[in-house]
Amino acid sequence: MKKLILIFCFAFITSTSFAQLLSDNFNYQAGDSLTQHGWTAFSGSGFALFVTSPGLTFPGYPGSGVGNATTLTLTSSSAQDVSKPFTSNISSGSVYASFMVKVDTATSVGNYFASFLPSNSISNYFGRVYARIADNGNVAFGISKSSTNATILASYSDSIYAKGTTYVVVVKYKFNTGTTSDDEVSLFVFSGALPLTEPSPTVGPVSTTQSDVSPDLGKFALRQGASGSSLTPGATVDGIRVTGAWNPSIWNIKLAVQGLYNSGSGTLNISDTVIVYLRNGSSPFNVVDSAVSVVDSASLTGNFEFDNAPDGNYYFDVVYRKSPQFRNGIATWSKNGGENITRAGGNYDFTSAASQAYGNNQQLNAGVYTIYNGDTDQDGIVDLTDLISTLNSASVFTSGYVNTDVNGDDQVNLSDVLIVYNNASIFVSSVTPL
Repeated sequence: MKKLILIFCFAFITSTSFAQLLSDNFNYQAGDSLTQHGWTAFSGSGFALFVTSPGLTFPGYPGSGVGNATTLTLTSSSAQDVSKPFTSNISSGSVYASFMVKVDTATSVGNYFASFLPSNSISNYFGRVYARIADNGNVAFGISKSSTNATILASYSDSIYAKGTTYVVVVKYKFNTGTTSDDEVSLFVFSGALPLTEPSPTVGPVSTTQSDVSPDLGKFALRQGASGSSLTPGATVDGIRVTGAWNPSIWNIKLAVQGLYNSGSGTLNISDTVIVYLRNGSSPFNVVDSAVSVVDSASLTGNFEFDNAPDGNYYFDVVYRKSPQFRNGIATWSKNGGENITRAGGNYDFTSAASQAYGNNQQLNAGVYTIYNGDTDQDGIVDLTDLISTLNSASVFTSGYVNTDVNGDDQVNLSDVLIVYNNASIFVSSVTPL
C-alpha cells in the first residue's frame, strides 16, 4: 500500500459539533471599547461602553474575579447600546442569561439595562431586566416580556437589594408551543450561593398577551441612556453567560488539530468547529450528551456546554468539524479511565501530553500534541481511499470549506496530500475502548 501511495504522490508532484451560547468576562485591557471585542453598537451615540476595572466577584460564580467589567451610565443624554451574538440562534426550549451586577445609581421609576434580542432585530427587546430605587433606598430588580406601556408594566422584586453590592441576576426566556403569545420570562436574583437545580424565580414567570419572539433569540444586549425620569441605571456588569440550561457543565477543552497547527506561531491556521460527544465511562460507552464549540485559533480552546448529562464518569469523544460532510479528523477520546464530570465544569488539555488522548493517539508537533486528521471518509483510518480523494480534489484545484482541505487554508493542494500521505504511511486510525 505504501508503494501505491508514493506513486500517487509522485504523480501529483510532477503534474501539478449545544456550546455555551455566549460568554464574556471582559478579560480585556481596561479602556478598550466593547466594540473591539465582539460587541456591536446599534443605538445611541454618546457615552460609549468601555472595559472598566476592576471586575466583579461573587463566590462560586463562573468568571468571578476574571478580567474586568463594563459600566453603564445613568444619563438623560444619548448613550451607546451594544449587543453580542450567540454562537447559534435559539427558537425552542429555554435560554438563560446570567451576569454579576452592582447597581450604584437608579431612579424611582426604573428602566431596563439588559435584555435578549432576536437575531434579526436591534429594537425588539425581550426578557428586559430592570432596576429601580425604592422608597427605602434599596434596589428592586424587575422583568418584562418585551415592551412596556400603561397597562403592561414590568414586574418587580421586593426592594431588598443594596446599592453598591454585587448580585447575580439570571433572566430566563421560555419558548412555549401553544399560541403566538404564550412564551414566559422569569427573573432570579441571588445574594448567596447559586443552587445546582433551578429554584422558583424571584419574579415570574411572566406571560403576557404581547407577541412571542420571532424568529428566534440570537443576541444579548446592554442598554444605557433614556429620556425623562425613566433613566437606565448606572451599574457595573460582569461575567455574562448565556446557556441553554440552568446549570450546565461547561468545559474549556484545549486541543490542536494536526493539519491546522502552525508550530512557528503556536496557533491554528483557522478557528474551527469541533463537536465533543460525552460517552459513558464504562461499556458500552453510550453517548449521553454532546456540545459544539469553535476552537479559537490563538488559545486552542473551545467552551463546551453539556446540558443533559448527570454528574458521573465520562469520556470526551472529540470530532473535528461540526458537520459530517466537512469532517476529516480522527475521532479522539480523552485519556484512559475517563473524567469526573460535574455541574462545576472544568478544564481539559489534550495538547499537554500524548497520554491525554486514549491510547496516546496524538502527534507531537514542536512541544504541542495534536489530534490527527486526514480521514476524509470518516471510516476511522487514514488510508489510500483518503489519499485518492485528496489527490482528486487537488488535481482539479478544489477550494473552500471541504473535507479534503486538511490544513484549513481553503485550498486543496500538495500540503494537504502530504499530510494524508504521511498519516496513511504510519496507519493512523482511531483508538478507543470500544
